[in-house]
Amino acid sequence: MTKPVTWTPTPEEALKRLDGQVFATVTEAAVILHLDTRTLRKAITAGDVPATRAGPAYRIPVAWLQEQIAGEISDEGKEDQLRRT
Repeated sequence: MTKPVTWTPTPEEALKRLDGQVFATVTEAAVILHLDTRTLRKAITAGDVPATRAGPAYRIPVAWLQEQIAGEISDEGKEDQLRRT
């Protein structure tokens, strides 16, 4: 028996799915940030990632996720420029 093929969207694709939403679940944010959900929860409890509690679950602001992805993209561009020089 073969294993099913799993598909992991790119951070940009995952963010497009969240258009119009204010918050993302921990699972959605973990996919976007390429982190394990347990690692992300630890970062939330440590205060490194902003989050709001919704009952027993956490919700991460989509605006913050967009800033993180935008920062990663601009950092990659800077790295490419440094390699060329």
